[in-house]
Amino acid sequence: MRDIIIDSLKALGIDSYLITESEKECKEMFFIKRTLDMTRTESLDEWNVKVYHDDADKKMRGTASCMIHQGMDEQEVKKTLSDAYYAAGFAKNPYYSLVSGQKEKFAGAQGSLAGVNLEEAACRMAEALFAADVREDCFINSAELFVEKRTVRIINSEGVDCGYETYSVDGEFVVQCLEPADVELYQGFSYDELAVDSLKKLVADKLVTVVDRAKASTAPTAGKYDVLLSEDSVREVLSFYSRRADAYEIYPKYSTYEVGMKVQGDKVDGEKLNITLHSTVPYSSDGIRMEDCELVRDGVLKNIHGGLRVSQYLNVKPTGEYDKLIVDNGTKSMEELKSGRVLYVVSFSDFNMDAMTGHFAGEIRLAYLYDGGEVKLLTGGSVNGSLIDAQSNLVFSRERYESSSYSGPYAVLLKGIPVSGTV
Repeated sequence: MRDIIIDSLKALGIDSYLITESEKECKEMFFIKRTLDMTRTESLDEWNVKVYHDDADKKMRGTASCMIHQGMDEQEVKKTLSDAYYAAGFAKNPYYSLVSGQKEKFAGAQGSLAGVNLEEAACRMAEALFAADVREDCFINSAELFVEKRTVRIINSEGVDCGYETYSVDGEFVVQCLEPADVELYQGFSYDELAVDSLKKLVADKLVTVVDRAKASTAPTAGKYDVLLSEDSVREVLSFYSRRADAYEIYPKYSTYEVGMKVQGDKVDGEKLNITLHSTVPYSSDGIRMEDCELVRDGVLKNIHGGLRVSQYLNVKPTGEYDKLIVDNGTKSMEELKSGRVLYVVSFSDFNMDAMTGHFAGEIRLAYLYDGGEVKLLTGGSVNGSLIDAQSNLVFSRERYESSSYSGPYAVLLKGIPVSGTV
């Protein structure tokens, strides 16, 4: 199919293009309680073709993408590419160049997932998923587990020809407690390693959480609290800085970030941020060779990151797109962070971070109020804070949390955060 696509592009006179060839193999497992209800093996090959339509003097460049699937014949491929090229003529931006390159050595996957086949990896992660499901007061209601191998090859009209493979584990589970109230909690997970220990701990923690949620019945008193967030909520809060430093936010002036800026303000009483951007793949979607990008060091913005087009408009080095935050902070233990009067929210109905305003919010499903040695279980109300207001006093845990999109402190303490609840 690759040759058919390239021959069709030449026949149509399309000189500038980017082809992304993707082969996916996936082992899927679906559980009802501990019973394996269904397994499925999926295999898919597809080609995403991006074509570029330039005006006569190459001051403007339009682009459009199309999908080529297995089973399409040469005439169908030509028609699809021709339609995309026509559409690209109506969506033009200031001209930008494509990545230039040459044929590169294929980048094979490294790590524990690459060392076993998909069947074995799925079985080992399934065993880890149910390892902690031995309690009488709660249980895993249902679960889904996906182990995937993806092989990617990127080819463009400027000589780029690179490829790589990746492995990943994704899934979700629902934990349930029936007494004193019937409560269910949903939890997703995602790893790029055979992270059996991490998954075991995650499930064990969520089983504790659902039991405590079943016992909780009152909302917090409305007011300001020192709020402790953990796990994926920490990553969501800190994603504010990577989004604000993205060329796609800076070019249209949605963000005022610039290199050298003190992103936490001039006076920082808490920990100064240290954030690195990491890609889990060796090449970007444009064929840029990916390298770790130091984003923030001691609270100072070190780099702007972004894809090919907008980075050229800003006259900064295109870095490609990143999908993982690595955060080096962490000075206090979890026990130290819980001292004083602290509202530790362990489960939200939903939690969102607004990169435009710095506002974060979430409805509380379960929180622990630590106050003078006492611990209260709370549910209801919501957290409604501003990272702009809180960022000068951030304190992070020494304990760490790992997922496919985050490696950093398990928890962060944000001081003086408004919380809605009972009056």
